[in-house]
Amino acid sequence: MSTEAFALLSKINVASMTVMVVEDNDGLRRMVTEVLRSAGFLQIVPARDAEEAIDLLKAHNPDIMVLDWNMPGLSGLELTQLLRRAAVSEDPRFPNPRIPILMLTSRHRSRDVTEARNAGVNEFIIKPFSTRSLIRGLASALCRPRPFIVSANYVGPCRRRHKDAGYQGLLRRADDVEAAADRHFKTLFQETLSVELEGLRALMSSRNGLHRETLDYMVERVTQSETAAVKYRQKLLTEATRSLKEYVAYFGEDTEPEVLDVHLDSIRRLNDLRNEELPEAMAIIRQLEALVSKRKRKRLSA
Repeated sequence: MSTEAFALLSKINVASMTVMVVEDNDGLRRMVTEVLRSAGFLQIVPARDAEEAIDLLKAHNPDIMVLDWNMPGLSGLELTQLLRRAAVSEDPRFPNPRIPILMLTSRHRSRDVTEARNAGVNEFIIKPFSTRSLIRGLASALCRPRPFIVSANYVGPCRRRHKDAGYQGLLRRADDVEAAADRHFKTLFQETLSVELEGLRALMSSRNGLHRETLDYMVERVTQSETAAVKYRQKLLTEATRSLKEYVAYFGEDTEPEVLDVHLDSIRRLNDLRNEELPEAMAIIRQLEALVSKRKRKRLSA
């Protein structure tokens, strides 16, 4: 478990919380359950599909739901839409239409992320996922809740991660998710970047190595992220993505998975930081610079 996620979860009583796990794969459902138990969650309600989950919701009224996207019958996305719709039209099957939802899926394209966000998903966890990514998603959903929006065009958690205090236009509202088109696209980039990075890790895992094709794909995706970061003047995020790109270009097939993991985690952390947390962001960049320099010196001395 990451230090940040552990610190967040330590602020709440996880043992008293009920987590529903909706997953049709028996092995994966058991694995998620074990990860939750290792993090201190004791009240876990398993469901084999969306229909069983609906039957169990009223009786258990869970605090959070871990939900697979692709299941036989009703999909996880459709269940999410039914849940959120109950916030507008009361449905006795869904006692808490505002329940935080973590979507498990092997999909990682930007349009998939957008579709899940628009359905009202809180967090998006890419398969195959690590214990750290699952716990991080739980910690974020439970400890950093976003305002719940009920509007004509959208029902669900605010799709903007942080309030834009600098916006002073006529559309300014604490719960406004579409303040302006440029802000919407910036938010979309910020929210999909971390998912793209999880997708890279999944790709590496599925191909069992760091061969040239995987590395080339990684450089391409990071370059696109770097371009987007420059567009939105996110200087520190740009530096982190550039560090990763330059590291891969320098080491090639000798690239170390541990160094990649540190970069990906740093980029996600930078993506989530607020403006007032600039000192922490600067520290992250310095740590990346020190890590890469150390690896280069080690290679030169070998």
